[in-house]
Amino acid sequence: MKMAVVGAGVVGLVTGAGFADLGHSVVCVDIDTAKIAQLSHGMIPYHEPGLEDLIKRNVSAGRLSFGHDPSKLLQEAELVFLAVGTPANDLGEMSLAALWSVLDQFEACPVSDSRRIIAIKSTVPVGTAERAEARINGRLPERCRVEVVSLPEFMREGSAVRDFFEPSRIVIGSETVEAAEKLTQLHQRLPGPIMSTDRRSAELAKLAANAYLAVKISFANEIAALAEQTGADYPSIANSLGLDPRIGPHFLAAGMGFGGSCLPKDTRTLVRMADEAGAPQTLVEAAVRANAMLPLRMIRKLEAALSDPARRKVALLGLAFKPGTDDIREAPSLRLIAELNRRHPGITITAYDPAANRSARKALPSTVTICDSAEEALKGVDAAILVTEWREFRQIKADDFKNWMNRPIIMDGRNALDAHALNAQGVVCIGVGRLPAVPKESARKAGELIP
Repeated sequence: MKMAVVGAGVVGLVTGAGFADLGHSVVCVDIDTAKIAQLSHGMIPYHEPGLEDLIKRNVSAGRLSFGHDPSKLLQEAELVFLAVGTPANDLGEMSLAALWSVLDQFEACPVSDSRRIIAIKSTVPVGTAERAEARINGRLPERCRVEVVSLPEFMREGSAVRDFFEPSRIVIGSETVEAAEKLTQLHQRLPGPIMSTDRRSAELAKLAANAYLAVKISFANEIAALAEQTGADYPSIANSLGLDPRIGPHFLAAGMGFGGSCLPKDTRTLVRMADEAGAPQTLVEAAVRANAMLPLRMIRKLEAALSDPARRKVALLGLAFKPGTDDIREAPSLRLIAELNRRHPGITITAYDPAANRSARKALPSTVTICDSAEEALKGVDAAILVTEWREFRQIKADDFKNWMNRPIIMDGRNALDAHALNAQGVVCIGVGRLPAVPKESARKAGELIP
């Protein structure tokens, strides 16, 4: 099949390269000409495991190409995927400007060809596919009809390539049997279960999935906070919860909360949309509020460990919202830095991330020093906060912390380190909902109580 993908973000590139790898002829289009030039020269603009090899293999085979003009795609492709950005503001207002812009650029498809299908992979408010179909068919000739379907993506950054080839499920939202059957046939070589439904249900299914994950993460963090206050051990509690088949072990880790381009945006959008529809999502709204409090909770731990933080030097280990990606959009690190600067003007902050340094240099204030290694970031600091659980940070030894840092005090925001072993070796490691508490003598040796 000849197909096209509009939007060369992670979702668009993985979708395009994935279908090319299955033998289809695919062109990926993006209005960012610099990005298209990079891709055309074999340079991948994102850190996504497996994506570079996937793209290069299919470009070499002649199945994958890149462009920046979407206008002729309906004439050249039977199926067009829309994977453009749909950002949302703090009020949950999702912008569909990029989606409408692409639809308005499409020119008429050939008369002799079969009906074209446009599949929206972007996360959108309920009813968007209907509006999109009316919009494009309202401006094209009567002889050239286009059907718009909802085909939400369920890829995770850091494992998007694997998620494409091993999907947990494929949801097809269509109003005609013909389109549903065509898309079902397209996905039959992939192992995930295929579910056909109407467009509105498919759109809401994506928002509901992310909202549920956000609720589960916030629940885990709330229970972890309660464990700290009552002398319980949250990792033990999480293990117990995870063994319950009704709950499962995933998304129960306590830490710095959720971030990235999906969960924060989609939860805000769902809350706003639900309010407008007269079905308030109070549970999701509470999860969003709980998530926003987590950086402040970590800062309070830092304040308890250090006197006068404004005169101190603090390192952040990790900036990306999760390991395996360079994405810092709505990452906990951004909220943490903003709150540290607000509460303690003059504080010195260093930071290091194995993948996100380049994007961080563009997004973070100049007051944050971006370092090229964990050792450089930790040199001479009074405390460190582990923000992203990269494997590299787990390999730092107790002696390294003691030799590099002025005071070996670690706020483990992801419970990624062996706190028991570090505390036993003279490094104060304070996790999330963890026991035992750090002995006072160990804290004094580490300098925790030194003014």
